[in-house]
Amino acid sequence: MKRLLVLALILTASVAQTTKHVILSPKSNLDTASVSEGFAKYCPNVVVTENEAKADYVLEASSKTTFSEGDSFSHWHFTLLSKDGDVLMTTHPERHFTHKFKHHFESVCEYINGKSH
Repeated sequence: MKRLLVLALILTASVAQTTKHVILSPKSNLDTASVSEGFAKYCPNVVVTENEAKADYVLEASSKTTFSEGDSFSHWHFTLLSKDGDVLMTTHPERHFTHKFKHHFESVCEYINGKSH
């Protein structure tokens, strides 16, 4: 029983250490709830914060709506920046028919978690 408790404490500590905090840029036009929901689904170790001092990264998350032949389409675009304002990576604004907006979150998650750099 003690071994399980020690293992649980070690796992909890390692998860807490890998948490990364992202603050939304003032240029973002996506709401905090939508961005938080996406990160919770695709990489739960990334947390949206409003505390600038806690932030590891700045995320500019924008949406643009276009209209074509009576239909409207949302195009999302993410830019991940360092706290110093350097652009680290961007996603391409494109329309999705399935897995709406999935690749934006996956791309940012992969970058933050060290899989693409």
